[in-house]
Amino acid sequence: MKNRLFLIAACMLLFTSCSCDPIDEPDKEQAPLVTQKVNKYMLELMEEVYLWEKHIPDTLDVRYEFDEFEFYEKLCYRKEDRWSFITDDVEALLEGGEGVETTFGYSLAFGTFSNTGNYFAIIQYVYPDTPAAEAGLQRGSILIEIDGKSITEDNYTDLYYAPSLSVSLGELREGTIYKTGNVSLQARKQSLNPIVGWEILDDGIRKVGYLCYTDFFGNSQNLFFPVFQEFKNQGVTDVVLDLRYNLGGYLAAARALVGVLCPEECLDGKTVLITKTWNDLYNKYWKDNNRNEMLLEYFPEKKDIPVNLDLNRIVILTGYNTASASELTICGLDPYMQVIKVGGVTRGKYTAAMVFSPDKDPQIKNWGTQPIVYKYANANNVTEFKDGFQPDYKVDDVLLGDVYPLGDPQELLLSKALSLLTFRQAVPAFAGEPVFVPEVFYNPHFLSRPLGLNNHLIDQL
Repeated sequence: MKNRLFLIAACMLLFTSCSCDPIDEPDKEQAPLVTQKVNKYMLELMEEVYLWEKHIPDTLDVRYEFDEFEFYEKLCYRKEDRWSFITDDVEALLEGGEGVETTFGYSLAFGTFSNTGNYFAIIQYVYPDTPAAEAGLQRGSILIEIDGKSITEDNYTDLYYAPSLSVSLGELREGTIYKTGNVSLQARKQSLNPIVGWEILDDGIRKVGYLCYTDFFGNSQNLFFPVFQEFKNQGVTDVVLDLRYNLGGYLAAARALVGVLCPEECLDGKTVLITKTWNDLYNKYWKDNNRNEMLLEYFPEKKDIPVNLDLNRIVILTGYNTASASELTICGLDPYMQVIKVGGVTRGKYTAAMVFSPDKDPQIKNWGTQPIVYKYANANNVTEFKDGFQPDYKVDDVLLGDVYPLGDPQELLLSKALSLLTFRQAVPAFAGEPVFVPEVFYNPHFLSRPLGLNNHLIDQL
């Protein structure tokens, strides 16, 4: 069994579980043997590692479950668990965690035309050096048709998963969206850069560093370290961290981020960032074997962080897509410094997941699952924030009308953040160029089914 962990450095499955032998029903039709194998793997795995394993029904029989996805739903405790899922393309899932996707390179929000019920899409941001960026699409661009047809519930996912398409652009004038032209896009597989914008703003009194970070991709700390080093070199005294679109990712990247932002005194190797609660089986094993690192996560040591800004306050921009590792950043820093939240309510994901796949069986090795395995709490024991974190200052993320680029001091969330920092007239003093990830081209490789509107393959910590 391959255990690919997004959230912790290494962890092997330590126990096996078994169920009572089911009653044989020779005259009852059984699922194909491959389906039974997938079901059996998922059942045994979930009975061992799943945070809510006590709620798995003990009446399930893998032989008579004909749909692997429907069977997996029966394993999940959906009263609490909104996040565990199964995939029949685990390679794409793992690559997505590293930021490698087949994509047009944008993130979208959707609206509805009142007279028809058809959809329109608005671009929230564009990843650097992607087909969307090369086509001139930008934050606030409106998409109203796909290949000359209206955008509907039946075809909107083509905006993410089609190999190519032509989109009609729109413009809002006096409450009506008018068609203005067309853009052709060809999807490609490449590494995405989650640093979609950064600036250093100077009002003559203070300097504020702004950074929009969209994904905690694996090793993406190597992209934000140089930006924060530039902040330090330029004498930045306050930071506005834009996480309004960041659904989460690797714990290692989150730990590095808080290490950059926190007071320097936290970097002693023994200051608690979060505590972890697993199911009873694993809680006991970690404690019995003195595996303290599996129950506690500390801020990094100073020697392991190339730059620390030694801040005593930070403004974080938030929204509904602020989730998981982004929420950990918020609540993990909160006991040690002033964290000011501007924007919308966050998603409310207080749990962590791992990815597992049965790579030793060639018949089912393409299957995988990302189950929730622990919940976390900060040093003040803040956890199970199911309704998300309320902003200290509510500001709507406006995408229709006067839409400003991310990092522009007139953009509504950033403008509010700057006013809280007693910033005077904000003038861009130093615009950061994107830190590009080298492109990697492959043959197109698609998910077999959509995993959500935001085209993110991971929504774990």
